[in-house]
Amino acid sequence: MLSVIFSIPEKSRALRVSQRALTAGPLLMIALLSCLGSSWIAGAQGELRGWEWQNPRPQGNVINSIRFAKDKLHGWAVGADGAILRSINGGFEWKEQESPTNTTLYSIYVKDKSRAVISGAGGVVLTTISAGQKWVRRPTGVKDHLFCITFAPDNPLHGWAVGTFGAIIATTDGGITWKAQTSQTAAHLFSVSFINKKTGIAVGAKGTLLVTNNGGADWEPKIQSGNVLTGAAFTSPKRAVAVGYGGTVLQTNDGGATWTTTDSLVTTDLLSVSFSDDNHGWASGDAGVVLTTGDGGKIWLPVNVRTSPRLSTVYFADEFTGWAAGGDGLVVRSDDGGLSWRRLTEGGREDLAHIFFLDNSHGWAVGSRGKILFTSSSGRNWTVRPSGTTVRLNAITFVNDSEGWTVGDKGTILHSGNGGVTWEAITTDATEELVGVDFPTPKSGWIVGARGTILHTEDGGQTWRYQLTNTFSWLEDVRFTDELHGVAIGSAGTILRTEDGGKNWKRIDRNLKEWLYALAFADEQRGYAVGEKGIILRTDDGGATWKDVESGVSSNLFAVAVASPNDVIVAGDQGRILRSKDAGGTWEVQPTITSAPLFSVAYRGGMNIWVAGRGGAILKRNEPVATVKIPSPKLPPVLRGGPPKIQSNNQNTLVDDGDIPRALPPVRKPAKPE
Repeated sequence: MLSVIFSIPEKSRALRVSQRALTAGPLLMIALLSCLGSSWIAGAQGELRGWEWQNPRPQGNVINSIRFAKDKLHGWAVGADGAILRSINGGFEWKEQESPTNTTLYSIYVKDKSRAVISGAGGVVLTTISAGQKWVRRPTGVKDHLFCITFAPDNPLHGWAVGTFGAIIATTDGGITWKAQTSQTAAHLFSVSFINKKTGIAVGAKGTLLVTNNGGADWEPKIQSGNVLTGAAFTSPKRAVAVGYGGTVLQTNDGGATWTTTDSLVTTDLLSVSFSDDNHGWASGDAGVVLTTGDGGKIWLPVNVRTSPRLSTVYFADEFTGWAAGGDGLVVRSDDGGLSWRRLTEGGREDLAHIFFLDNSHGWAVGSRGKILFTSSSGRNWTVRPSGTTVRLNAITFVNDSEGWTVGDKGTILHSGNGGVTWEAITTDATEELVGVDFPTPKSGWIVGARGTILHTEDGGQTWRYQLTNTFSWLEDVRFTDELHGVAIGSAGTILRTEDGGKNWKRIDRNLKEWLYALAFADEQRGYAVGEKGIILRTDDGGATWKDVESGVSSNLFAVAVASPNDVIVAGDQGRILRSKDAGGTWEVQPTITSAPLFSVAYRGGMNIWVAGRGGAILKRNEPVATVKIPSPKLPPVLRGGPPKIQSNNQNTLVDDGDIPRALPPVRKPAKPE
């Protein structure tokens, strides 16, 4: 599997989404890369600024590469969806820079505080000589995804980039023009390093290791192992280190002619390696693992970063000062040679299953490990509210500014009577995963979940009783238009309807196989349901009958919200957001700035749109919605069953969910008076 390199959301218990794409093989994943980010979006880069990150900050897309200039102050980080971040104070503050492309960016090489070069998917190479105020796309002549780019330390005009299917391109004018080199391999190459303009190594899939001594005119293969090699770095003209899957560490002391294996003491996949001098080196990888060496790579000592984040890139400017970055936009810094790490980014990274706004200012979001977030500023600032649980919370609702409910795994029901400041666990007989909750009045409420579970209260939640559904389907969502009329939806196209407050639930037969994930009603008659493979259903009679309104997409749609009977927003996989202003007659794709799965949407009309999803992502619309129409397909989406969107968290013990400590810039003492 090559997913550690790609910016495809990794397999996670956070998702119950079908993982067929991730298990179909490397070639399919490479094809998917070109669909990630905003390559599927029609529209200019300026339109992408229509969304702003509210959590994490400064952004939540995967960071694939981080590098700093020699002054240790000026640096960049690049990643998925065209993300380019710039810091001028060692990473303590970051600002987004505009990219001429929205595709995934994989690697950056920093020459000095003003000049840098980036490589990315689809043969993209970007250069700047203005500290990133303007990035220029350079023609490369290839369409391969370029996973790594580097330049000769002794001559910054000479550079190389490597990528899919053995692609190697080289430049002799600092990155302005590029020519292909012959690698003699079809294996994907993930890293390249040169010690001077003549001597270099490239590593990749299937243990591929290439060496050149003439600037890439000839590349000699050195096959060492079957493990994927992901990173390479020279420590001197004769010594180099390569790292890869399964804790693989290889070394050469003769310029790459022969290689030996070093015991790294870990079996974790290693994704990046960096040396600041001949002796001091670091490697980073999955599960927050960082390895450090002080003897040129003979002995490696493992360090675990708190919360075990995926660290896809590491870079040290000297033996003490370094940075690492990876999933969900996380950037961390070390000032003691990698022994301890502190966070340079803000906000939690737990997956968020549901977001709810009571008005245009007050909102809540819930998700993994009992996370509850609250805002009273339209999302400009989010604070954590203690929930008293570490199970996954799947849905939240408030009936007024005081009374709130949230439900989750293991039959969890929490109630707040003070606006969500504190939460109390409600004891019931339920043990199932509870996924949806709705209160049409302060006294009457319904909860749905696994195995056809429907719970009902008539006394404001003091007591809950099961209702008979005659189904074992997984129920994802429930909505009532009044105390009598309600609809519940779930797996295998299940649609249940009641006209008597749930005393009797009738199945609505639509001959559907798609998993239905979310439901929203604009009034007593008009409602929408969304689900797997782009399915969108509409009812005009309170849920008695439903018709398919073609979305024009085939990806999973996880969330739906309405501002009026005709104005509806839908969100789902790959950061996809759709809007219809004519009750689903036509759909418009809304350009976004993330390819993370979006599990929930809150829509209150106008620009009051929030979406939430994987990795703690919360985005808010800050410009009027775009109007890029999707053509309707001639044939309906393939009908195919699928798993729930949020996977159960079955941990039986409480875990410490404290995040990585926040890094603060050093405070300089005032100079003593003379």
